[in-house]
Amino acid sequence: RFDANIDPNMPWTFYPEQTTEKIRLGERNIAFFIARNNSDKPVTGQASYNVEPDQTALFFNKVQCFCFTQQTLQPHQQVRMPVIYYVDPAILKDENARDVEQITLSYTFHKLEEPTS
Repeated sequence: RFDANIDPNMPWTFYPEQTTEKIRLGERNIAFFIARNNSDKPVTGQASYNVEPDQTALFFNKVQCFCFTQQTLQPHQQVRMPVIYYVDPAILKDENARDVEQITLSYTFHKLEEPTS
């Protein structure tokens, strides 16, 4: 499951293109998130993420993610941002995680007042 949030002072709209996706363990998948700057000025943000339930976080692997770098959107610009991920099949060997049927990847975009380079 995919979840998207924004910090209260972030003038963006941010949401997952799909809220759920069925996957095979060990297989790379791609999910897209849409971000739109609703302001009249360029805005830079950085996404933080969380994986729930906690016992699955060790097995959820992001290969490529927009959360690895700062994102700057121009006024009213909209972008489609990918995250490439997989769930490690070793999850089946963990007695605390093997019976989990749904993993949630949740992002929150935070506004950066002074972007770093």
